[in-house]
Amino acid sequence: FWLKLLRIWAMASPTFSGPGTMYDPNPDSRPPLLRTLDLDGVAEYIQTSKARRIICMVGSGLATTAGVPDYRIPGNPVHDALKAFNLSDMEDVLDMDQFQKDPEPFYEYCRLAWPSEGKYRPTLAHYFVAMLHEKGLLLRCYTQNTDTLEELA
Repeated sequence: FWLKLLRIWAMASPTFSGPGTMYDPNPDSRPPLLRTLDLDGVAEYIQTSKARRIICMVGSGLATTAGVPDYRIPGNPVHDALKAFNLSDMEDVLDMDQFQKDPEPFYEYCRLAWPSEGKYRPTLAHYFVAMLHEKGLLLRCYTQNTDTLEELA
């Protein structure tokens, strides 16, 4: 999926329709924006100063790499602690309806997973997003994480 998305993005231009754009009926007629469809190609494109509005979409992979336990996986302390609340699905801990009925599971999750007192440290990926922000290249960072490691970086 991500490789297909990267290919679509690599072929897109700043305009939205007509020859040489994302909606070009003959997409093979235009040169790609990336030399290679991997991290090296993305880094090279950023270094050319052509990338000025970068959007990052990050998820639990960043958090778990930093050591934050995945509450959905049986056997880790957060999951086991949340089992005591008899949730029908572990993801209910972040559900607004569940929160309005009983906020205690959410607060317990925050207590266990929050990166207090250096419990968890940002990863290189977190610092990469922070660097994009510092250089004025980051348009948005969309995250599903609640650990605030993006902010700590």
